[in-house]
Amino acid sequence: MKMKLFAILAVISVLLIALALQRQGDNRVEDLQSRSLLSEAQMELLGQVDRISLSKGTDGGVDLVREDDRWGVVSSDRFPAQAARIAALLHAMRGARVIEEQTDNPDYHARLGLNVEQSRGSPLQVRLEHNGDVITLLFGNPVGSGQLVRFAGEDQVWLINRPFGMSLNPREWLDLNVAQIPMESVAKARWEHPDGEVIELEKASEGDYNLRLTGPDSAQQQGSERWINSMVLALIGLNAQDVALRSDLQLGEPNVQMQVMTWNGAELAASLYDVSGRFWLIIDRFEQPVDGEFGVNADPRWAFQLGVAQVESLNKRRSDLIRSAEVE
Repeated sequence: MKMKLFAILAVISVLLIALALQRQGDNRVEDLQSRSLLSEAQMELLGQVDRISLSKGTDGGVDLVREDDRWGVVSSDRFPAQAARIAALLHAMRGARVIEEQTDNPDYHARLGLNVEQSRGSPLQVRLEHNGDVITLLFGNPVGSGQLVRFAGEDQVWLINRPFGMSLNPREWLDLNVAQIPMESVAKARWEHPDGEVIELEKASEGDYNLRLTGPDSAQQQGSERWINSMVLALIGLNAQDVALRSDLQLGEPNVQMQVMTWNGAELAASLYDVSGRFWLIIDRFEQPVDGEFGVNADPRWAFQLGVAQVESLNKRRSDLIRSAEVE
């Protein structure tokens, strides 16, 4: 009996292994049978594309242009776009593969989310351009783990292997990382207010993390390290809320002027302005050694809009820092 049971189990095991191998083989065949959504010529255009437009119905969209190998957002005066977002978009286009042919009857486009004339459920349109050559793709309803798509001007619908989703909010494409200087690299800092109040900060030695107040009341700063550091961190690790051309703003007297110096000789100077209840920061100057490694957007054309919490961190007074230590 035991021998018969072992024989039966062996047969079952062989059958299960064969079934698994067959399924694996079917998946490999399916992979081999799928093809790239874009042709070779379209792939070549994708590698040279210098304008990308994303839109959906009448909701507006995003226009991106490339100049000197750098992408900009058209609606924000061509302010630099996030390189990672551009790369993700191009990677998604390059990796899209057709896994199934669908209908070529335009009467079905509306229910598939692929009719550009419908007011609701209109497709996401992605337009790629280079030297007058254009590819426009329409992305419709998701199906399983894939999505329906067709080329503009063509009726044929295809099912591709992955969904395509990109933000249509131009602000989300802006590269608003203004400054990136590690706190460990900071040696000194100086804040100056319009009434003449000055806050000077320093570190005892290179390698320290915490800054400390200098001056006659510096002995009262015990326990205020977190507040002091947060004031400087708000500048050296700044991510803005929005951006505008300085020439479009009526900048008056700054609320505060700030300087940060690093151990290797880099210097960052910035000013904060209140313009009709909105706060804008400009980079007045940024200098660093030739082999410097810090990232700061010091382009003199731009002003960066800040949020309330950022302004509160930057616009501290000396009494705020001392009092914060006492409260804690």
